[in-house]
Amino acid sequence: MSLITQQLATIATKPGIYMFKNKQDDILYVGKAKSLKTRVRSYFRDKADLDPAKRDMIPKITTIETIVVDTENEALILEANLIRQHQPPYNVVLRDDKYYLFIKVTKETFPRVFPVRRLSQDGAKYFGPYSSARSVRQTLKLLRRIFPHRAEKESPREKIFPHPLFATANQKDSAKDYQKNIDNIIRFLKGQRQEISATLQAGMKESADAKAFERAAIFRDQLSAIQRLEGDQKVRLPHHESFDVISLATDRTKSAANIFQIRDGKLLYKNTFLLKHRLHTGRPNIVRQFLLQYYRDAQDVPKLILIPDALADQASLATWINTKAPPLLIVPKRGKKKQLLTMGELNAQQLLTSEQASFERDKRGELAMASLAKALGLNDAPLHRVETYDISNIQGTLATGSMVVFIDGQPAPKHYRKFRIKLGDTPNDYAMLQEVLQRRFSNRHTGWPKPDLILIDGGKGQLSAAKKILDSAKLSIPVAALAKKEETLFINERTTDHSRPARSPQPDQQPKQTSPTKSTIKEIQLAYDDDALYLVQRMRDEAHRFTITYHRSLRSKKSSRSILDEIPGLGPKTKKQLLSTFGSLKAIKAAPPERLAQTIGAAKARQLLDYL
Repeated sequence: MSLITQQLATIATKPGIYMFKNKQDDILYVGKAKSLKTRVRSYFRDKADLDPAKRDMIPKITTIETIVVDTENEALILEANLIRQHQPPYNVVLRDDKYYLFIKVTKETFPRVFPVRRLSQDGAKYFGPYSSARSVRQTLKLLRRIFPHRAEKESPREKIFPHPLFATANQKDSAKDYQKNIDNIIRFLKGQRQEISATLQAGMKESADAKAFERAAIFRDQLSAIQRLEGDQKVRLPHHESFDVISLATDRTKSAANIFQIRDGKLLYKNTFLLKHRLHTGRPNIVRQFLLQYYRDAQDVPKLILIPDALADQASLATWINTKAPPLLIVPKRGKKKQLLTMGELNAQQLLTSEQASFERDKRGELAMASLAKALGLNDAPLHRVETYDISNIQGTLATGSMVVFIDGQPAPKHYRKFRIKLGDTPNDYAMLQEVLQRRFSNRHTGWPKPDLILIDGGKGQLSAAKKILDSAKLSIPVAALAKKEETLFINERTTDHSRPARSPQPDQQPKQTSPTKSTIKEIQLAYDDDALYLVQRMRDEAHRFTITYHRSLRSKKSSRSILDEIPGLGPKTKKQLLSTFGSLKAIKAAPPERLAQTIGAAKARQLLDYL
């Protein structure tokens, strides 16, 4: 009797989850069942009704593991958690789901509002998940303008000139007004725009009656901003309904799910998520597992959810989504709701199309690397990692170097490195480049991956300087230089030197029929429409951008410090305290005298202000 047969005979009839594993003990699939015995056995019947992906999985199963729970709802919770934890290859998985954003409103006297990527049991309110980080930040920027609030971290300016609403907690009026702003932010995120408008109108009237006209003007401006947003609505329903619309577009091993959040008859948010799964996975299975993963974290669940396909366990899913008030899951057949479902499919298909374009673009980068390798005569091994170096300095001062890395034709920022040149203030690009390369290939950095090609921003001189360092380190890494004037590539090429005789063999050695070699510099002009030219230009420009950014940062810090250095009576500790407190010379100049006195003392503050 096989192990699978033995396990099938002993499986319980209770609710729970099951995991199929292969011979390496990897989890292939996680599922839930109202009756574990009935569900798991159904996979192994002779004429089991399985989609092609599941049929492909069955021969790979060597062991079955089950976990028994009390209710089907508990099984759904466990299924969702295990799918997220293990990302099994035969389940449908939200791609990069750990990176989706939420908006957090903290539980404090003066709450803060900011984006996060993880939920915590800390009493805070969370809204999301949102698929677009850009739209989340735009929303928060808009909310901060309409309803001022504290962000995650205060800027140096806010520390110096705090907003009147950001006062200390012992000022009850400020705390009360601030909480009104937070309440309106929460209403905004929930889509309760009409309630916000009513609150603002009441506040405006109350302030005007009390002749607090500045306060009334604030309410008026907030109301105008909300009304403008309402006027931009493209989707309006005749009834003030609230529901979610889940649409799906599929393509072989990828699918996209689009969610329209309709609140009070208006489209509140659109989010589109990419899913990965096995070839020929059935649509209902994709829809079901997406619901399982999305509503595991979703904080705003409506009473109605429109779905594109009917599901076998809709009732239990609805109870799992919201135990207290299970939503109604419906497949719309006609009317406005069906139109919304179709519109969502177009959005989902657009994400799949852009994902395909991105994939092709990545492949184009790999092809450009292959074309570059061929042009440089590097036919022994494919190019995978290319390191590009650049030097930035002004008359030798604050010289910096950068190393930018491209892998398979795409930038890899986590591998970027910057170098503060230790050489003196004499401007010498060749010596500075050699210092950077010496440090990069020193024993300290032996853990860094070895590049397949080094690209230098410069011409023949820079190429020769770089080659000397590599030769002295006994490294046989190809080096090329890209000159800006004609976008010409230079590379060292070893050729046979027929002008010099071969060395005579020693008496006890057999003569060798070899000629000495010499290193020559070869010029290569890539065609204007060659992707390899575009690639090396991108690498060179990215290295220049990276190093100039670092150089400007050092110059900015030095300019602040140099002015402070000229002020008599300010020692190193005082200067450090000023910069750490205010952040920059500009902020120091803008600081109120009493704040400066609190930081460094009244006498030094007067001296500083007199000088500035």
